Amino acid sequence: MRRAVLLTTACLAALALAHPALAQSAMSMGVYLWTNPAAEPVRTQFLSIAGTSAEVEIDGPEGSNAISRSATPTETALLKTAIEGQMKALTLTERPQPATPYVTVEWHFSTPTGYADGAVNYAPDKVPAAVLALQQAAFGATFAGGQ
Repeated sequence: MRRAVLLTTACLAALALAHPALAQSAMSMGVYLWTNPAAEPVRTQFLSIAGTSAEVEIDGPEGSNAISRSATPTETALLKTAIEGQMKALTLTERPQPATPYVTVEWHFSTPTGYADGAVNYAPDKVPAAVLALQQAAFGATFAGGQ
């Protein structure tokens, strides 16, 4: 699942950079709950917005669901805020790896002239408020308490 999400994100960025006629900003955020770092995440939430189109993927014990639909203005604003928060928190200082369970937040933002992306691992109670707000609005739930 994670590889598919990363490949989708990379393809969106490459398309925007390679085809100016299709160029627009694209942004995405994936949130992954890990209980065993040697296995796949036990829950995933992924939102990608390009223009006014949204791709939403949810995966977990209850099953998988992927839909394409129009992005809401609220989701778009929350995704921008969450990504900007992740960008502002970037540091060259290595952070300690949280114990399991932990949450990985991966983000991507691209324009016709460039892109940026990154990933950070958090203890469930340390996930930034902007990411939690996005999770609640876009997916209807967070991974509060590592669940």
